[in-house]
Amino acid sequence: MTGPVLTRALVARGDGSPPETIELELDPLGARDVLVELEASAICRTELLTIDRRRADPDAPAVPVDGRRRVLGHAATGRVSAVGAAVTRFAPGDAVVVTGTRQCGECFYCRNGTPGACDEIFAFAERRVGVAAGGEVVWSDGGIGTHAERMLYVESNLVRIAGRAPAEHRALLGCGIPSGAGTVRDVAVVRAGQSVGISGCGHVGLWMVQAAVLAGASIVIAIDPHPWRREQARAAGATHTLAPGNDIVHQVRALTEGRGVDVGLEAAGTTLAMRQSFDLTRYGGTVVPTGLESERAEVRLDNLQYSLGSRRIAGSQCGGGDVRRSVPELEALLESGALRAEGIVTAVHTLNSAPEAYLALEDPHQLTAVIRLGVAIAVDPPRTPAPAHPSPPLEGEKP
Repeated sequence: MTGPVLTRALVARGDGSPPETIELELDPLGARDVLVELEASAICRTELLTIDRRRADPDAPAVPVDGRRRVLGHAATGRVSAVGAAVTRFAPGDAVVVTGTRQCGECFYCRNGTPGACDEIFAFAERRVGVAAGGEVVWSDGGIGTHAERMLYVESNLVRIAGRAPAEHRALLGCGIPSGAGTVRDVAVVRAGQSVGISGCGHVGLWMVQAAVLAGASIVIAIDPHPWRREQARAAGATHTLAPGNDIVHQVRALTEGRGVDVGLEAAGTTLAMRQSFDLTRYGGTVVPTGLESERAEVRLDNLQYSLGSRRIAGSQCGGGDVRRSVPELEALLESGALRAEGIVTAVHTLNSAPEAYLALEDPHQLTAVIRLGVAIAVDPPRTPAPAHPSPPLEGEKP
């Protein structure tokens, strides 16, 4: 790689103002860096915590103290165009997925079977990536940043794939598919004949539904306040769909011989749904929360049930964190049609129209939006979202 490398990228300051597209010059290629020409990047609600830091921390000032502009995005697909001198796992031309986690393969956690806690996840959480006009340093969201035409990544952020599925589907392998389907396969380890309850039928929840069906679960209960999302869950294979309410636990027990589900999964991103997934899981069952309401939110559990209910609670970082193994496996399921992205990708945007996708996140009919990138890639026009309808609150939630 010779000479400066320029890119356009979608950035946010964290003060709640809309994201904007800017041009920046990327930093020089470091020894462990990989330069990737990006083809598609997925949009996730988690980015709202970066766009407005008060979502992540209600006590944060309206104008963030550091005032940094950060490139948004944490899941994408593309091809390697250059590698640093110390990079060993990638070469120019490789098809890759940029994941929302890191797996160095060498730290204590990676060597002891818990790569979801890899040292590099937080070590590179604050990472500068380049300089904008006027000399302002630009950083990346969570040390990743995928809403860009090209970007430098630490080697541990990437997974090599075959790259045969459509780009807008491959982009979901960076977060949504592992966080949903990977959680079912590798964290909850759902087995044939088990019952599964899924709180939240957004894109992560719908991947959970598909994976639970694929695993042979006999009962798959999808819970969501919005009728349209419940319909999508039914179409994805859910055997039962329920609206949350004060009697949700009783409804679930009525479907499971009075016990509750074997596996309770949370995919709504609220502490209320996390508590709900715990309550509707039977004694001795498995509970897996995957969402993030904020950095300060707390989950309140019944002391008796928490201590003596024999439930197993397992956190899930990107579907268990072993992305080097799971992402290629999930790509194969995606390519074969065993997992289906059609219907989950509800909008396709350009980099310039991407801010519209963040505004549309409040519409329950929008499941996953994808930004198409690359000069040679044909871009589909954004789909017109269905009219937004107010959703009833989850159990105990204030309207």
